[in-house]
Amino acid sequence: MKKATVRGFAKLGLLAVMMIVAAGASAKAQTLEYRLTANIPFDFSVADKKLPAGKYWISRAQQNQGDTVLQVRSANGSGAGVVRLTIPVNTLHPMTSASLIFNRYGDEYFLSQVWAKGGSVGRGLPKTRAERELERKTQDNQIAATKGPELETVTIRASN
Repeated sequence: MKKATVRGFAKLGLLAVMMIVAAGASAKAQTLEYRLTANIPFDFSVADKKLPAGKYWISRAQQNQGDTVLQVRSANGSGAGVVRLTIPVNTLHPMTSASLIFNRYGDEYFLSQVWAKGGSVGRGLPKTRAERELERKTQDNQIAATKGPELETVTIRASN
C-alpha cells in the first residue's frame, strides 16, 4: 500500500514537471503572433478533416493564448477550417521563411508542421489515426519489398 502511494506521488510529480516544461516551451515559442498565408495546391487533412486545395490562413486559435492551439482556415470565405492542438518542435537553425510541412503518402497529404519565418521553434501536429495507418502500410510494404505508398515530405512556403 505504501509503495503504491509513493508511486502515485512520483507520477504526479513527473506530470507536474512535464507540464511546467511544456508551458515554458510554449511561452518562449510565440512564433505565430501574426497569421500565415499559404496557397496549398492539393487537398490535405488536418485533425481527421479533409480540406480542399486553396488559399489558407494559419494562426493562433486565440491570440492571447500562445501557439498551442492553431487554426487552419480557408481564406476564400468557404468556411473550410479546423482547430488543432499542437506540440513544440525545435530546430537548431532558425527558419529562413515561413513554411508548412506536409507528409504525403501516395495522393494523401497531412499537415505535419507549421514554421514562422525566423523561428527556431515550430508547431507539430500529432498524427491522426488515418495517417498512422498509412504510415504502417508504408513500413509493411517496405519490409515486404512491395510497391505501395511511400512517405514524402512536401514543404509549402507561406507568408506573414
